[in-house]
Amino acid sequence: MIFTVFELLGDILRNQVSPYVVGEYLLNVTPYFLYNIAQYGVLLAVLITLGLMQRANEVTALKATGISIYRVVLPVLLAGALVSTALFLSDQFYLPHANKRQDALLNKIKGRPPQTYLNPYRKWIFGQHSTIYYYQIFDSEKNQFGDLSVFQFNPTTFQLVNRVYADHAQWEEKLNRWVFTQGWQRSFSESAIQEYRPFDVSTFTAVSEPPSYFKKEVKQSLEMNYEQLSRYIHDLQQSGFEVVRLKVQLQKKIAFPVITFVMVIIAIPFALSAGKRGAVAGVATAIGIAVIYSVVSGLFEAMGNISQLPPVLAAWSPDVIFALVGGYLILKVPT
Repeated sequence: MIFTVFELLGDILRNQVSPYVVGEYLLNVTPYFLYNIAQYGVLLAVLITLGLMQRANEVTALKATGISIYRVVLPVLLAGALVSTALFLSDQFYLPHANKRQDALLNKIKGRPPQTYLNPYRKWIFGQHSTIYYYQIFDSEKNQFGDLSVFQFNPTTFQLVNRVYADHAQWEEKLNRWVFTQGWQRSFSESAIQEYRPFDVSTFTAVSEPPSYFKKEVKQSLEMNYEQLSRYIHDLQQSGFEVVRLKVQLQKKIAFPVITFVMVIIAIPFALSAGKRGAVAGVATAIGIAVIYSVVSGLFEAMGNISQLPPVLAAWSPDVIFALVGGYLILKVPT
């Protein structure tokens, strides 16, 4: 959070943002931070707690009284399962709302144009030159719009003078403008439609905002729960849009909270085999496991995003791999 404040300090001073807005943003972004670091917090907690018990010979004393090591770690596994369940429920009922709110506050801090936040899959945003954009999807990786409408207004009377609609719009670097495909243009006078022109491919000089104008930090999938994202994917498929990335994110809605429980499984054998090394060794082990998991998870997600793996495998493979490794190592621990 301290890093976030310093990162935004230039925008805060430039746009004269009040401390109240900054505080509200930090309050709404905190659940997002907690959701993403909970797995590492649980991993570290298990490694340090069981590591200290092992160092103080408490685990040895429990074994001496006839208590199995599986009975000792059962409460730890239950705690991990509860944290995973809490993360899943928060992502379904609270986190999307908080992400919408922090997205709105972040845009205010950065001085970005007004836009809607209630429905992340139906966006309205003000342009720079008396225009309003409406779109169903914006792919920030490919710089591509889907179901885009551009409304142009008279800046003095605010009457609608022109509307452009296109099934797709792609940013072309060489032309330095948007290329609209499969759409139409309507011009309006004070009382009626003045001109109607359908087109297969066209460009419009009045539509000059670059892709960076529409990009934001918060991913669209983070502002929807599982049901909303599933419905959104279905609607996009019906319209013929590419939805591979969103399908991976849909699977991660469940797979990501589960990895917190998997981290407990993999932390237990490492903690119990730490011997007399104590908490410092636990911290070092946690960092190593976290780095390995981040690399593996990022690799599988990237492969899923480019259709090299089915979305289910891309999202769930890290969970399965780490769970199998952790389960095998637990079976090797002397009980």
